[in-house]
Formats: sequence, C-alpha cells, structure tokens
Amino acid sequence: MIKRYLFPEGTVLFEKGEMRQCAYLIDEGEVHIIGNDEGGEDKLLCVIGEGEIFGEMALIDNAPRTARAVTTTESEIFVLPRDALHERVKGLDPIVSLLISLLIERYRITRIHLPESVKQDTMGDFIKKVSKYEKMPEEMLRLQNTAQQRETALREMKLEQELRLGLEQKQFIPYLQPILDLRTRRVIGFETLIRWQHPDNGLVFPDEFIPVAERTGVVQHLDSLMLEKACDLLPELLEQMGEHADDFFISVNMSGINFETLDIVNSVRRTIMDSGVDPKHIKLEITESALIGDPDQAEKILQGLKVLGVSVALDDFGTGYSSLGYLHKFSIDDLKIDRSFVSQIHDGSRSIDIVRAIIALAKNFKLRVIAEGIEQEKDIISLDSLDCDLGQGYLFSKPMPLDDVPAFIEKNLKEALS
Repeated sequence: MIKRYLFPEGTVLFEKGEMRQCAYLIDEGEVHIIGNDEGGEDKLLCVIGEGEIFGEMALIDNAPRTARAVTTTESEIFVLPRDALHERVKGLDPIVSLLISLLIERYRITRIHLPESVKQDTMGDFIKKVSKYEKMPEEMLRLQNTAQQRETALREMKLEQELRLGLEQKQFIPYLQPILDLRTRRVIGFETLIRWQHPDNGLVFPDEFIPVAERTGVVQHLDSLMLEKACDLLPELLEQMGEHADDFFISVNMSGINFETLDIVNSVRRTIMDSGVDPKHIKLEITESALIGDPDQAEKILQGLKVLGVSVALDDFGTGYSSLGYLHKFSIDDLKIDRSFVSQIHDGSRSIDIVRAIIALAKNFKLRVIAEGIEQEKDIISLDSLDCDLGQGYLFSKPMPLDDVPAFIEKNLKEALS
C-alpha cells in the first residue's frame, strides 16, 4: 500500500548496499542522494525536491542500493513499495501493462545500472545506451515525464490517502434518493448514494473520488460501508412505511471490482446477518461492466446473492457494453434504464423507440424496469404508457440527507394515488 510519511530532518531513508524495496516521491521537503567519489569519499550526487521521485530502481528489481538518501529538511514523502506498483499495473489497460513489462524486461537485458536518482539529462544518455544496445530507435524507449504527469500522480496519491483517512474517521455518509411506483406515485424504495463530508472541502460528490477509489481498491470498502449504513437505516424506514412496508426496498451500488472474486457473497451475507434485517428488502445495483469481464463467475456471484435473498438491479442500462441479447443469461431482477435515454424521449430522437424496446424485452424476461433521470411530468406519462414500472429523478426528489427522509415519506404517502 502506498503511504505518506513525515520524516524529520536528517533521516536516512536508505543506505548504499541495502536491498531495494521501495521508491519515494517527495510531497514536501528535500532529499540528498550521496554516493562515493573515486577516492571513496562521500559525494553529493544530486538534490531531490518536491514532486520528484528517487530510489525508483526498486520498482524494477531488488538489487543493492548504489547510494545513500538523507532528508535535509523535515519532509513529507510517499513510500511506493514494489508490490503496490505491481498491483497498479494489473489494473491498467492490457496494452499499457504489456508496454511497461517490455520496458522493464529491456532494462534487465541491458544490465545498465543507474544511480539512485535519474535526472532528465541522465535519462537521455541512458536511453541512447539502451537504444544502441538494443539496435532500435530511441523513440521506442523514451518515456514522457512531464510536470503535468507528476502533478496528476501526486494528486491521485494524496486523494487515496485522504480516502483511507476518511474511512477511518467516518467521513462518508449516505444520501437517499426515492424510487416511486409510476402508477400510484407511491415511494417504494430508496437508492443509497455516497457522499464525502470532507473536513476541508465540505460535501464532495462521488464523481470526484469514486474513479480514484476504483483504481486503488478503496471502493470495495466504500461499498461495504454503504451496505452497512443501508442495513442500519432499513428498520426505521420500514416502520415509517407502515402498511406499505412489505414491498419496500433500499438499494446499494456495488462496483464491478467486487465481482473479481467470489468473496462478495460472503461479505454481503455477513453484513446482513450482523444487522438482522430481512434480505428481501435489500437490492444491490451493479453495472454491466461487472458482468462482462468474466460472465461465468459473475453469474455464480449473482446466484449466490439470490440464495441470500437479496435482489439485484442492472444499473445504467443502455450505456457501455449494453446488449439486449445477454439479459436472459444473468440472474437479475430489475433493469434500470439510463437517464440519457429518458432525458431524450420527447426530443424527436430514437430514444423513445430504444426505451420501448428495452421495456418490452425486459418484460419478456420478467424483469422489473426502473427509469432513471425523470425530470418532467410528461416523462412519467410516457414511461407509464410504455409499461415502465418504477422511476426516480429530480422531479420526485434530489438525493437527500437522512434528516429529510421522514418528512418526504410522510408527504408522499399522503399524496400518493390510490
């Protein structure tokens, strides 16, 4: 795991001859790389400052260090273990992973060992040597290392650290958005949507942190947290629903990363058992990407979840990998039509034809249909005429804090059509 540490001035980060295990990226502070001159005396090889990386050869092999690294000021430094890099590489596009692997292999073949920190001018000489040795154009080996790339990497690592700290300090909270029966206009469930109550930045929306959470594996912890929160909220919500509680549900989003192993079934089981809630009131929302990577394993997971008694909705249908032909292959209960189609059903485009086809096929497979992004009364009329079952959107309510939910339920149950 990549972590940020505060090192006092004068800290020796590594000594010459130590086996390489980690690379380092300076957030704040300064480090001196010290080697030996021809007479064996200490010699300052280079000074490393903010935003620069050193000790990076540890990410390639575990050979002995060729120099010593010492902080010259109090410094905040990210420590990057070799294993953490390898985990990141696994999550990359396969072509990118292949290119990185080839570059590393070429380095091993050349047996050219650089000092512990490689400046741009030194790297240029290194590339020339490798190019000559490998008999290939320099452009095939040259990697871009721009200030923007360093800034992006540094920002992402900082965000990962803040995400993990936010989990420890319980900064992530659920907001609820109602899902209504389009015929009766009665609330029938709520979708749990994560928000980050950041101590400095206020309320942060998921599109600002979920991509990084997915790339770093933090999203699995966030998903588990939201499921726990949903289970905690459920008893009170059922009480508020009164005589309408039997078919009520609360839904939770599950990232596709959870479908990479079968562990997700046991995790959901433990959470539900610990809470004591009836699983029939729990709905898990997944996207198509969770199904496409390994369809056979995905179906095993879905069947395991069905055995638990929870229901599963396929979220954002109509985007990405959408294929009407595979719906019958998976054990899902609901289909959520993406908001991009709902928002265009009145503008003369073919969106309404697509929505009609999706609903018809879903009904053929006995799936319940939920339309996302309802913002106008005429959306409800059109969707109801197409036999769409449920809907959610700003017309009914934006995602709301928990304190606003009781009043919404009370008002909705009074106004709902009988």
